Parts: sequence; structure tokens; C-alpha cells
Amino acid sequence: MTENTAKDKEIHLIKLDIDGTSTNPDFSTLNQNLKKVLQKLIEQGHKVCFTTGRNYLSALPFYKEVGLDTFLVTYNGAYINNPEDKNNKEITAFYPIKNEIVKNILHEPIIKENIKNVLIDHVNGLKENREIDLKTISTSDDIYYQEIFFNGNPYTKGENILELLGKKDVLQLVLEFSSDEKKFNEILLTLRKNYGDAITFYFGSKLKAKTPGDKILVPDPERKIIKIRNKLASKRTGAE
Repeated sequence: MTENTAKDKEIHLIKLDIDGTSTNPDFSTLNQNLKKVLQKLIEQGHKVCFTTGRNYLSALPFYKEVGLDTFLVTYNGAYINNPEDKNNKEITAFYPIKNEIVKNILHEPIIKENIKNVLIDHVNGLKENREIDLKTISTSDDIYYQEIFFNGNPYTKGENILELLGKKDVLQLVLEFSSDEKKFNEILLTLRKNYGDAITFYFGSKLKAKTPGDKILVPDPERKIIKIRNKLASKRTGAE
């Protein structure tokens, strides 16, 4: 390719998911062939942006490894910022779930009776004053949470999750249940009926170690996960 041809090329925004798209099968490490391609595209002037349902702290290492300086879309669009902006002036989206809604969800009888584990990414501060403090609390520290949510970052583990949450709002609420189809469908119906105007959620199989001690994760047929976020959060929001 000649220099003039390169200069005449259109500059594109290239958006990628992380899990299952940019990672190796272990969901923990970046595919190195993809990394080389992305860095070459950046050299050519294109803009690369990760758009993920992951929380901010677990997505950040992938962003840094590629060497990005663009916006990072996390929590499926509930939080969008530029990690290279050290003053947090470039926060373009901040859509938390209100504290009261989180507490009401966790007090729903069908949820309270069947919940296995809870993970909450809570937030201190407001977008307007640039004092965003993202932290994670969880009732579990098994490999699924370690590799997908914590990713080497500090977190707080405790059984009384609501006491740890206090009055803080939430960017992500993750609920874990057994794969009892009837009860799980009742839980989904409860969320849609009682909170559908405030939240959006994704559900699927929880991941587990392929073999004990293995970091390669595979779907767990015995457990289901629901990831809940503000209704305004979506990857489409991130694209816009």
C-alpha cells in the first residue's frame, strides 16, 4: 500500500466486544493475533473501541494491553468514559440503578428464597462532580467471579450484601440461581413485571472451570446468571 493510498482511506470506528470476541477461550487473556491486528489498524488511523457488558475494572486491562486512548464502553453502556483522561472530564454516560430498586429486587420473595450468590458494582459520586468511585461487593469468590468480574482487582466479600451496599447506587447487579426452569422463569417474570420500566437484564448459563483448577471457563448446566443494569444502558447507547 502506498502512502497516498493510506491517506485517502476512510477512517473507521471499530467496535469490539471482549468476552468471546477478543479473549481466548479462558475469557481471561487477550487473543494475541487480534491484538496485532488492532494495533495495526490503529497505526493506520482507525479508532478501536471496546464495548462490553463487563464492569469497568475488569475491562480496563484489555484496553491498556492494546494501547487504546479512545472511550471505553462498560456495563453494556451504563458507564462510558475515557480511561486516558485522568481528570474524569470525559464521562459521556452514567446510568446507575437506584439504590431503592436494588433493595426491592433483593427483597422479592421468589428471589430471596432462591438466590445463590449476588454481585454488585456500586458507585460513589456523581457524573457532574467527576468523583466516580467504582467498587465491587460479592457473596462469592469462585473462578467465574474471579476471572470475569474481579480480574485481579480488589473487591469486598460478605454475606450481608445490602449492609455493605448502604445507600449507594449500582451500575450492575448480578444474581445467581440454580437451573430450576420453573422457578427461574418466575424470577424473570417478576423482574419484567415489577421493574421493567427501570431495568434491563441479560440471562444465561453461569460459567465454571472446565476442570477443577482450570482457568478455561465453560457453561455450567446447573447454574443461571442474571445481569441487571439501568434500562438506559445498551451497547447501542455505547455506539451512539
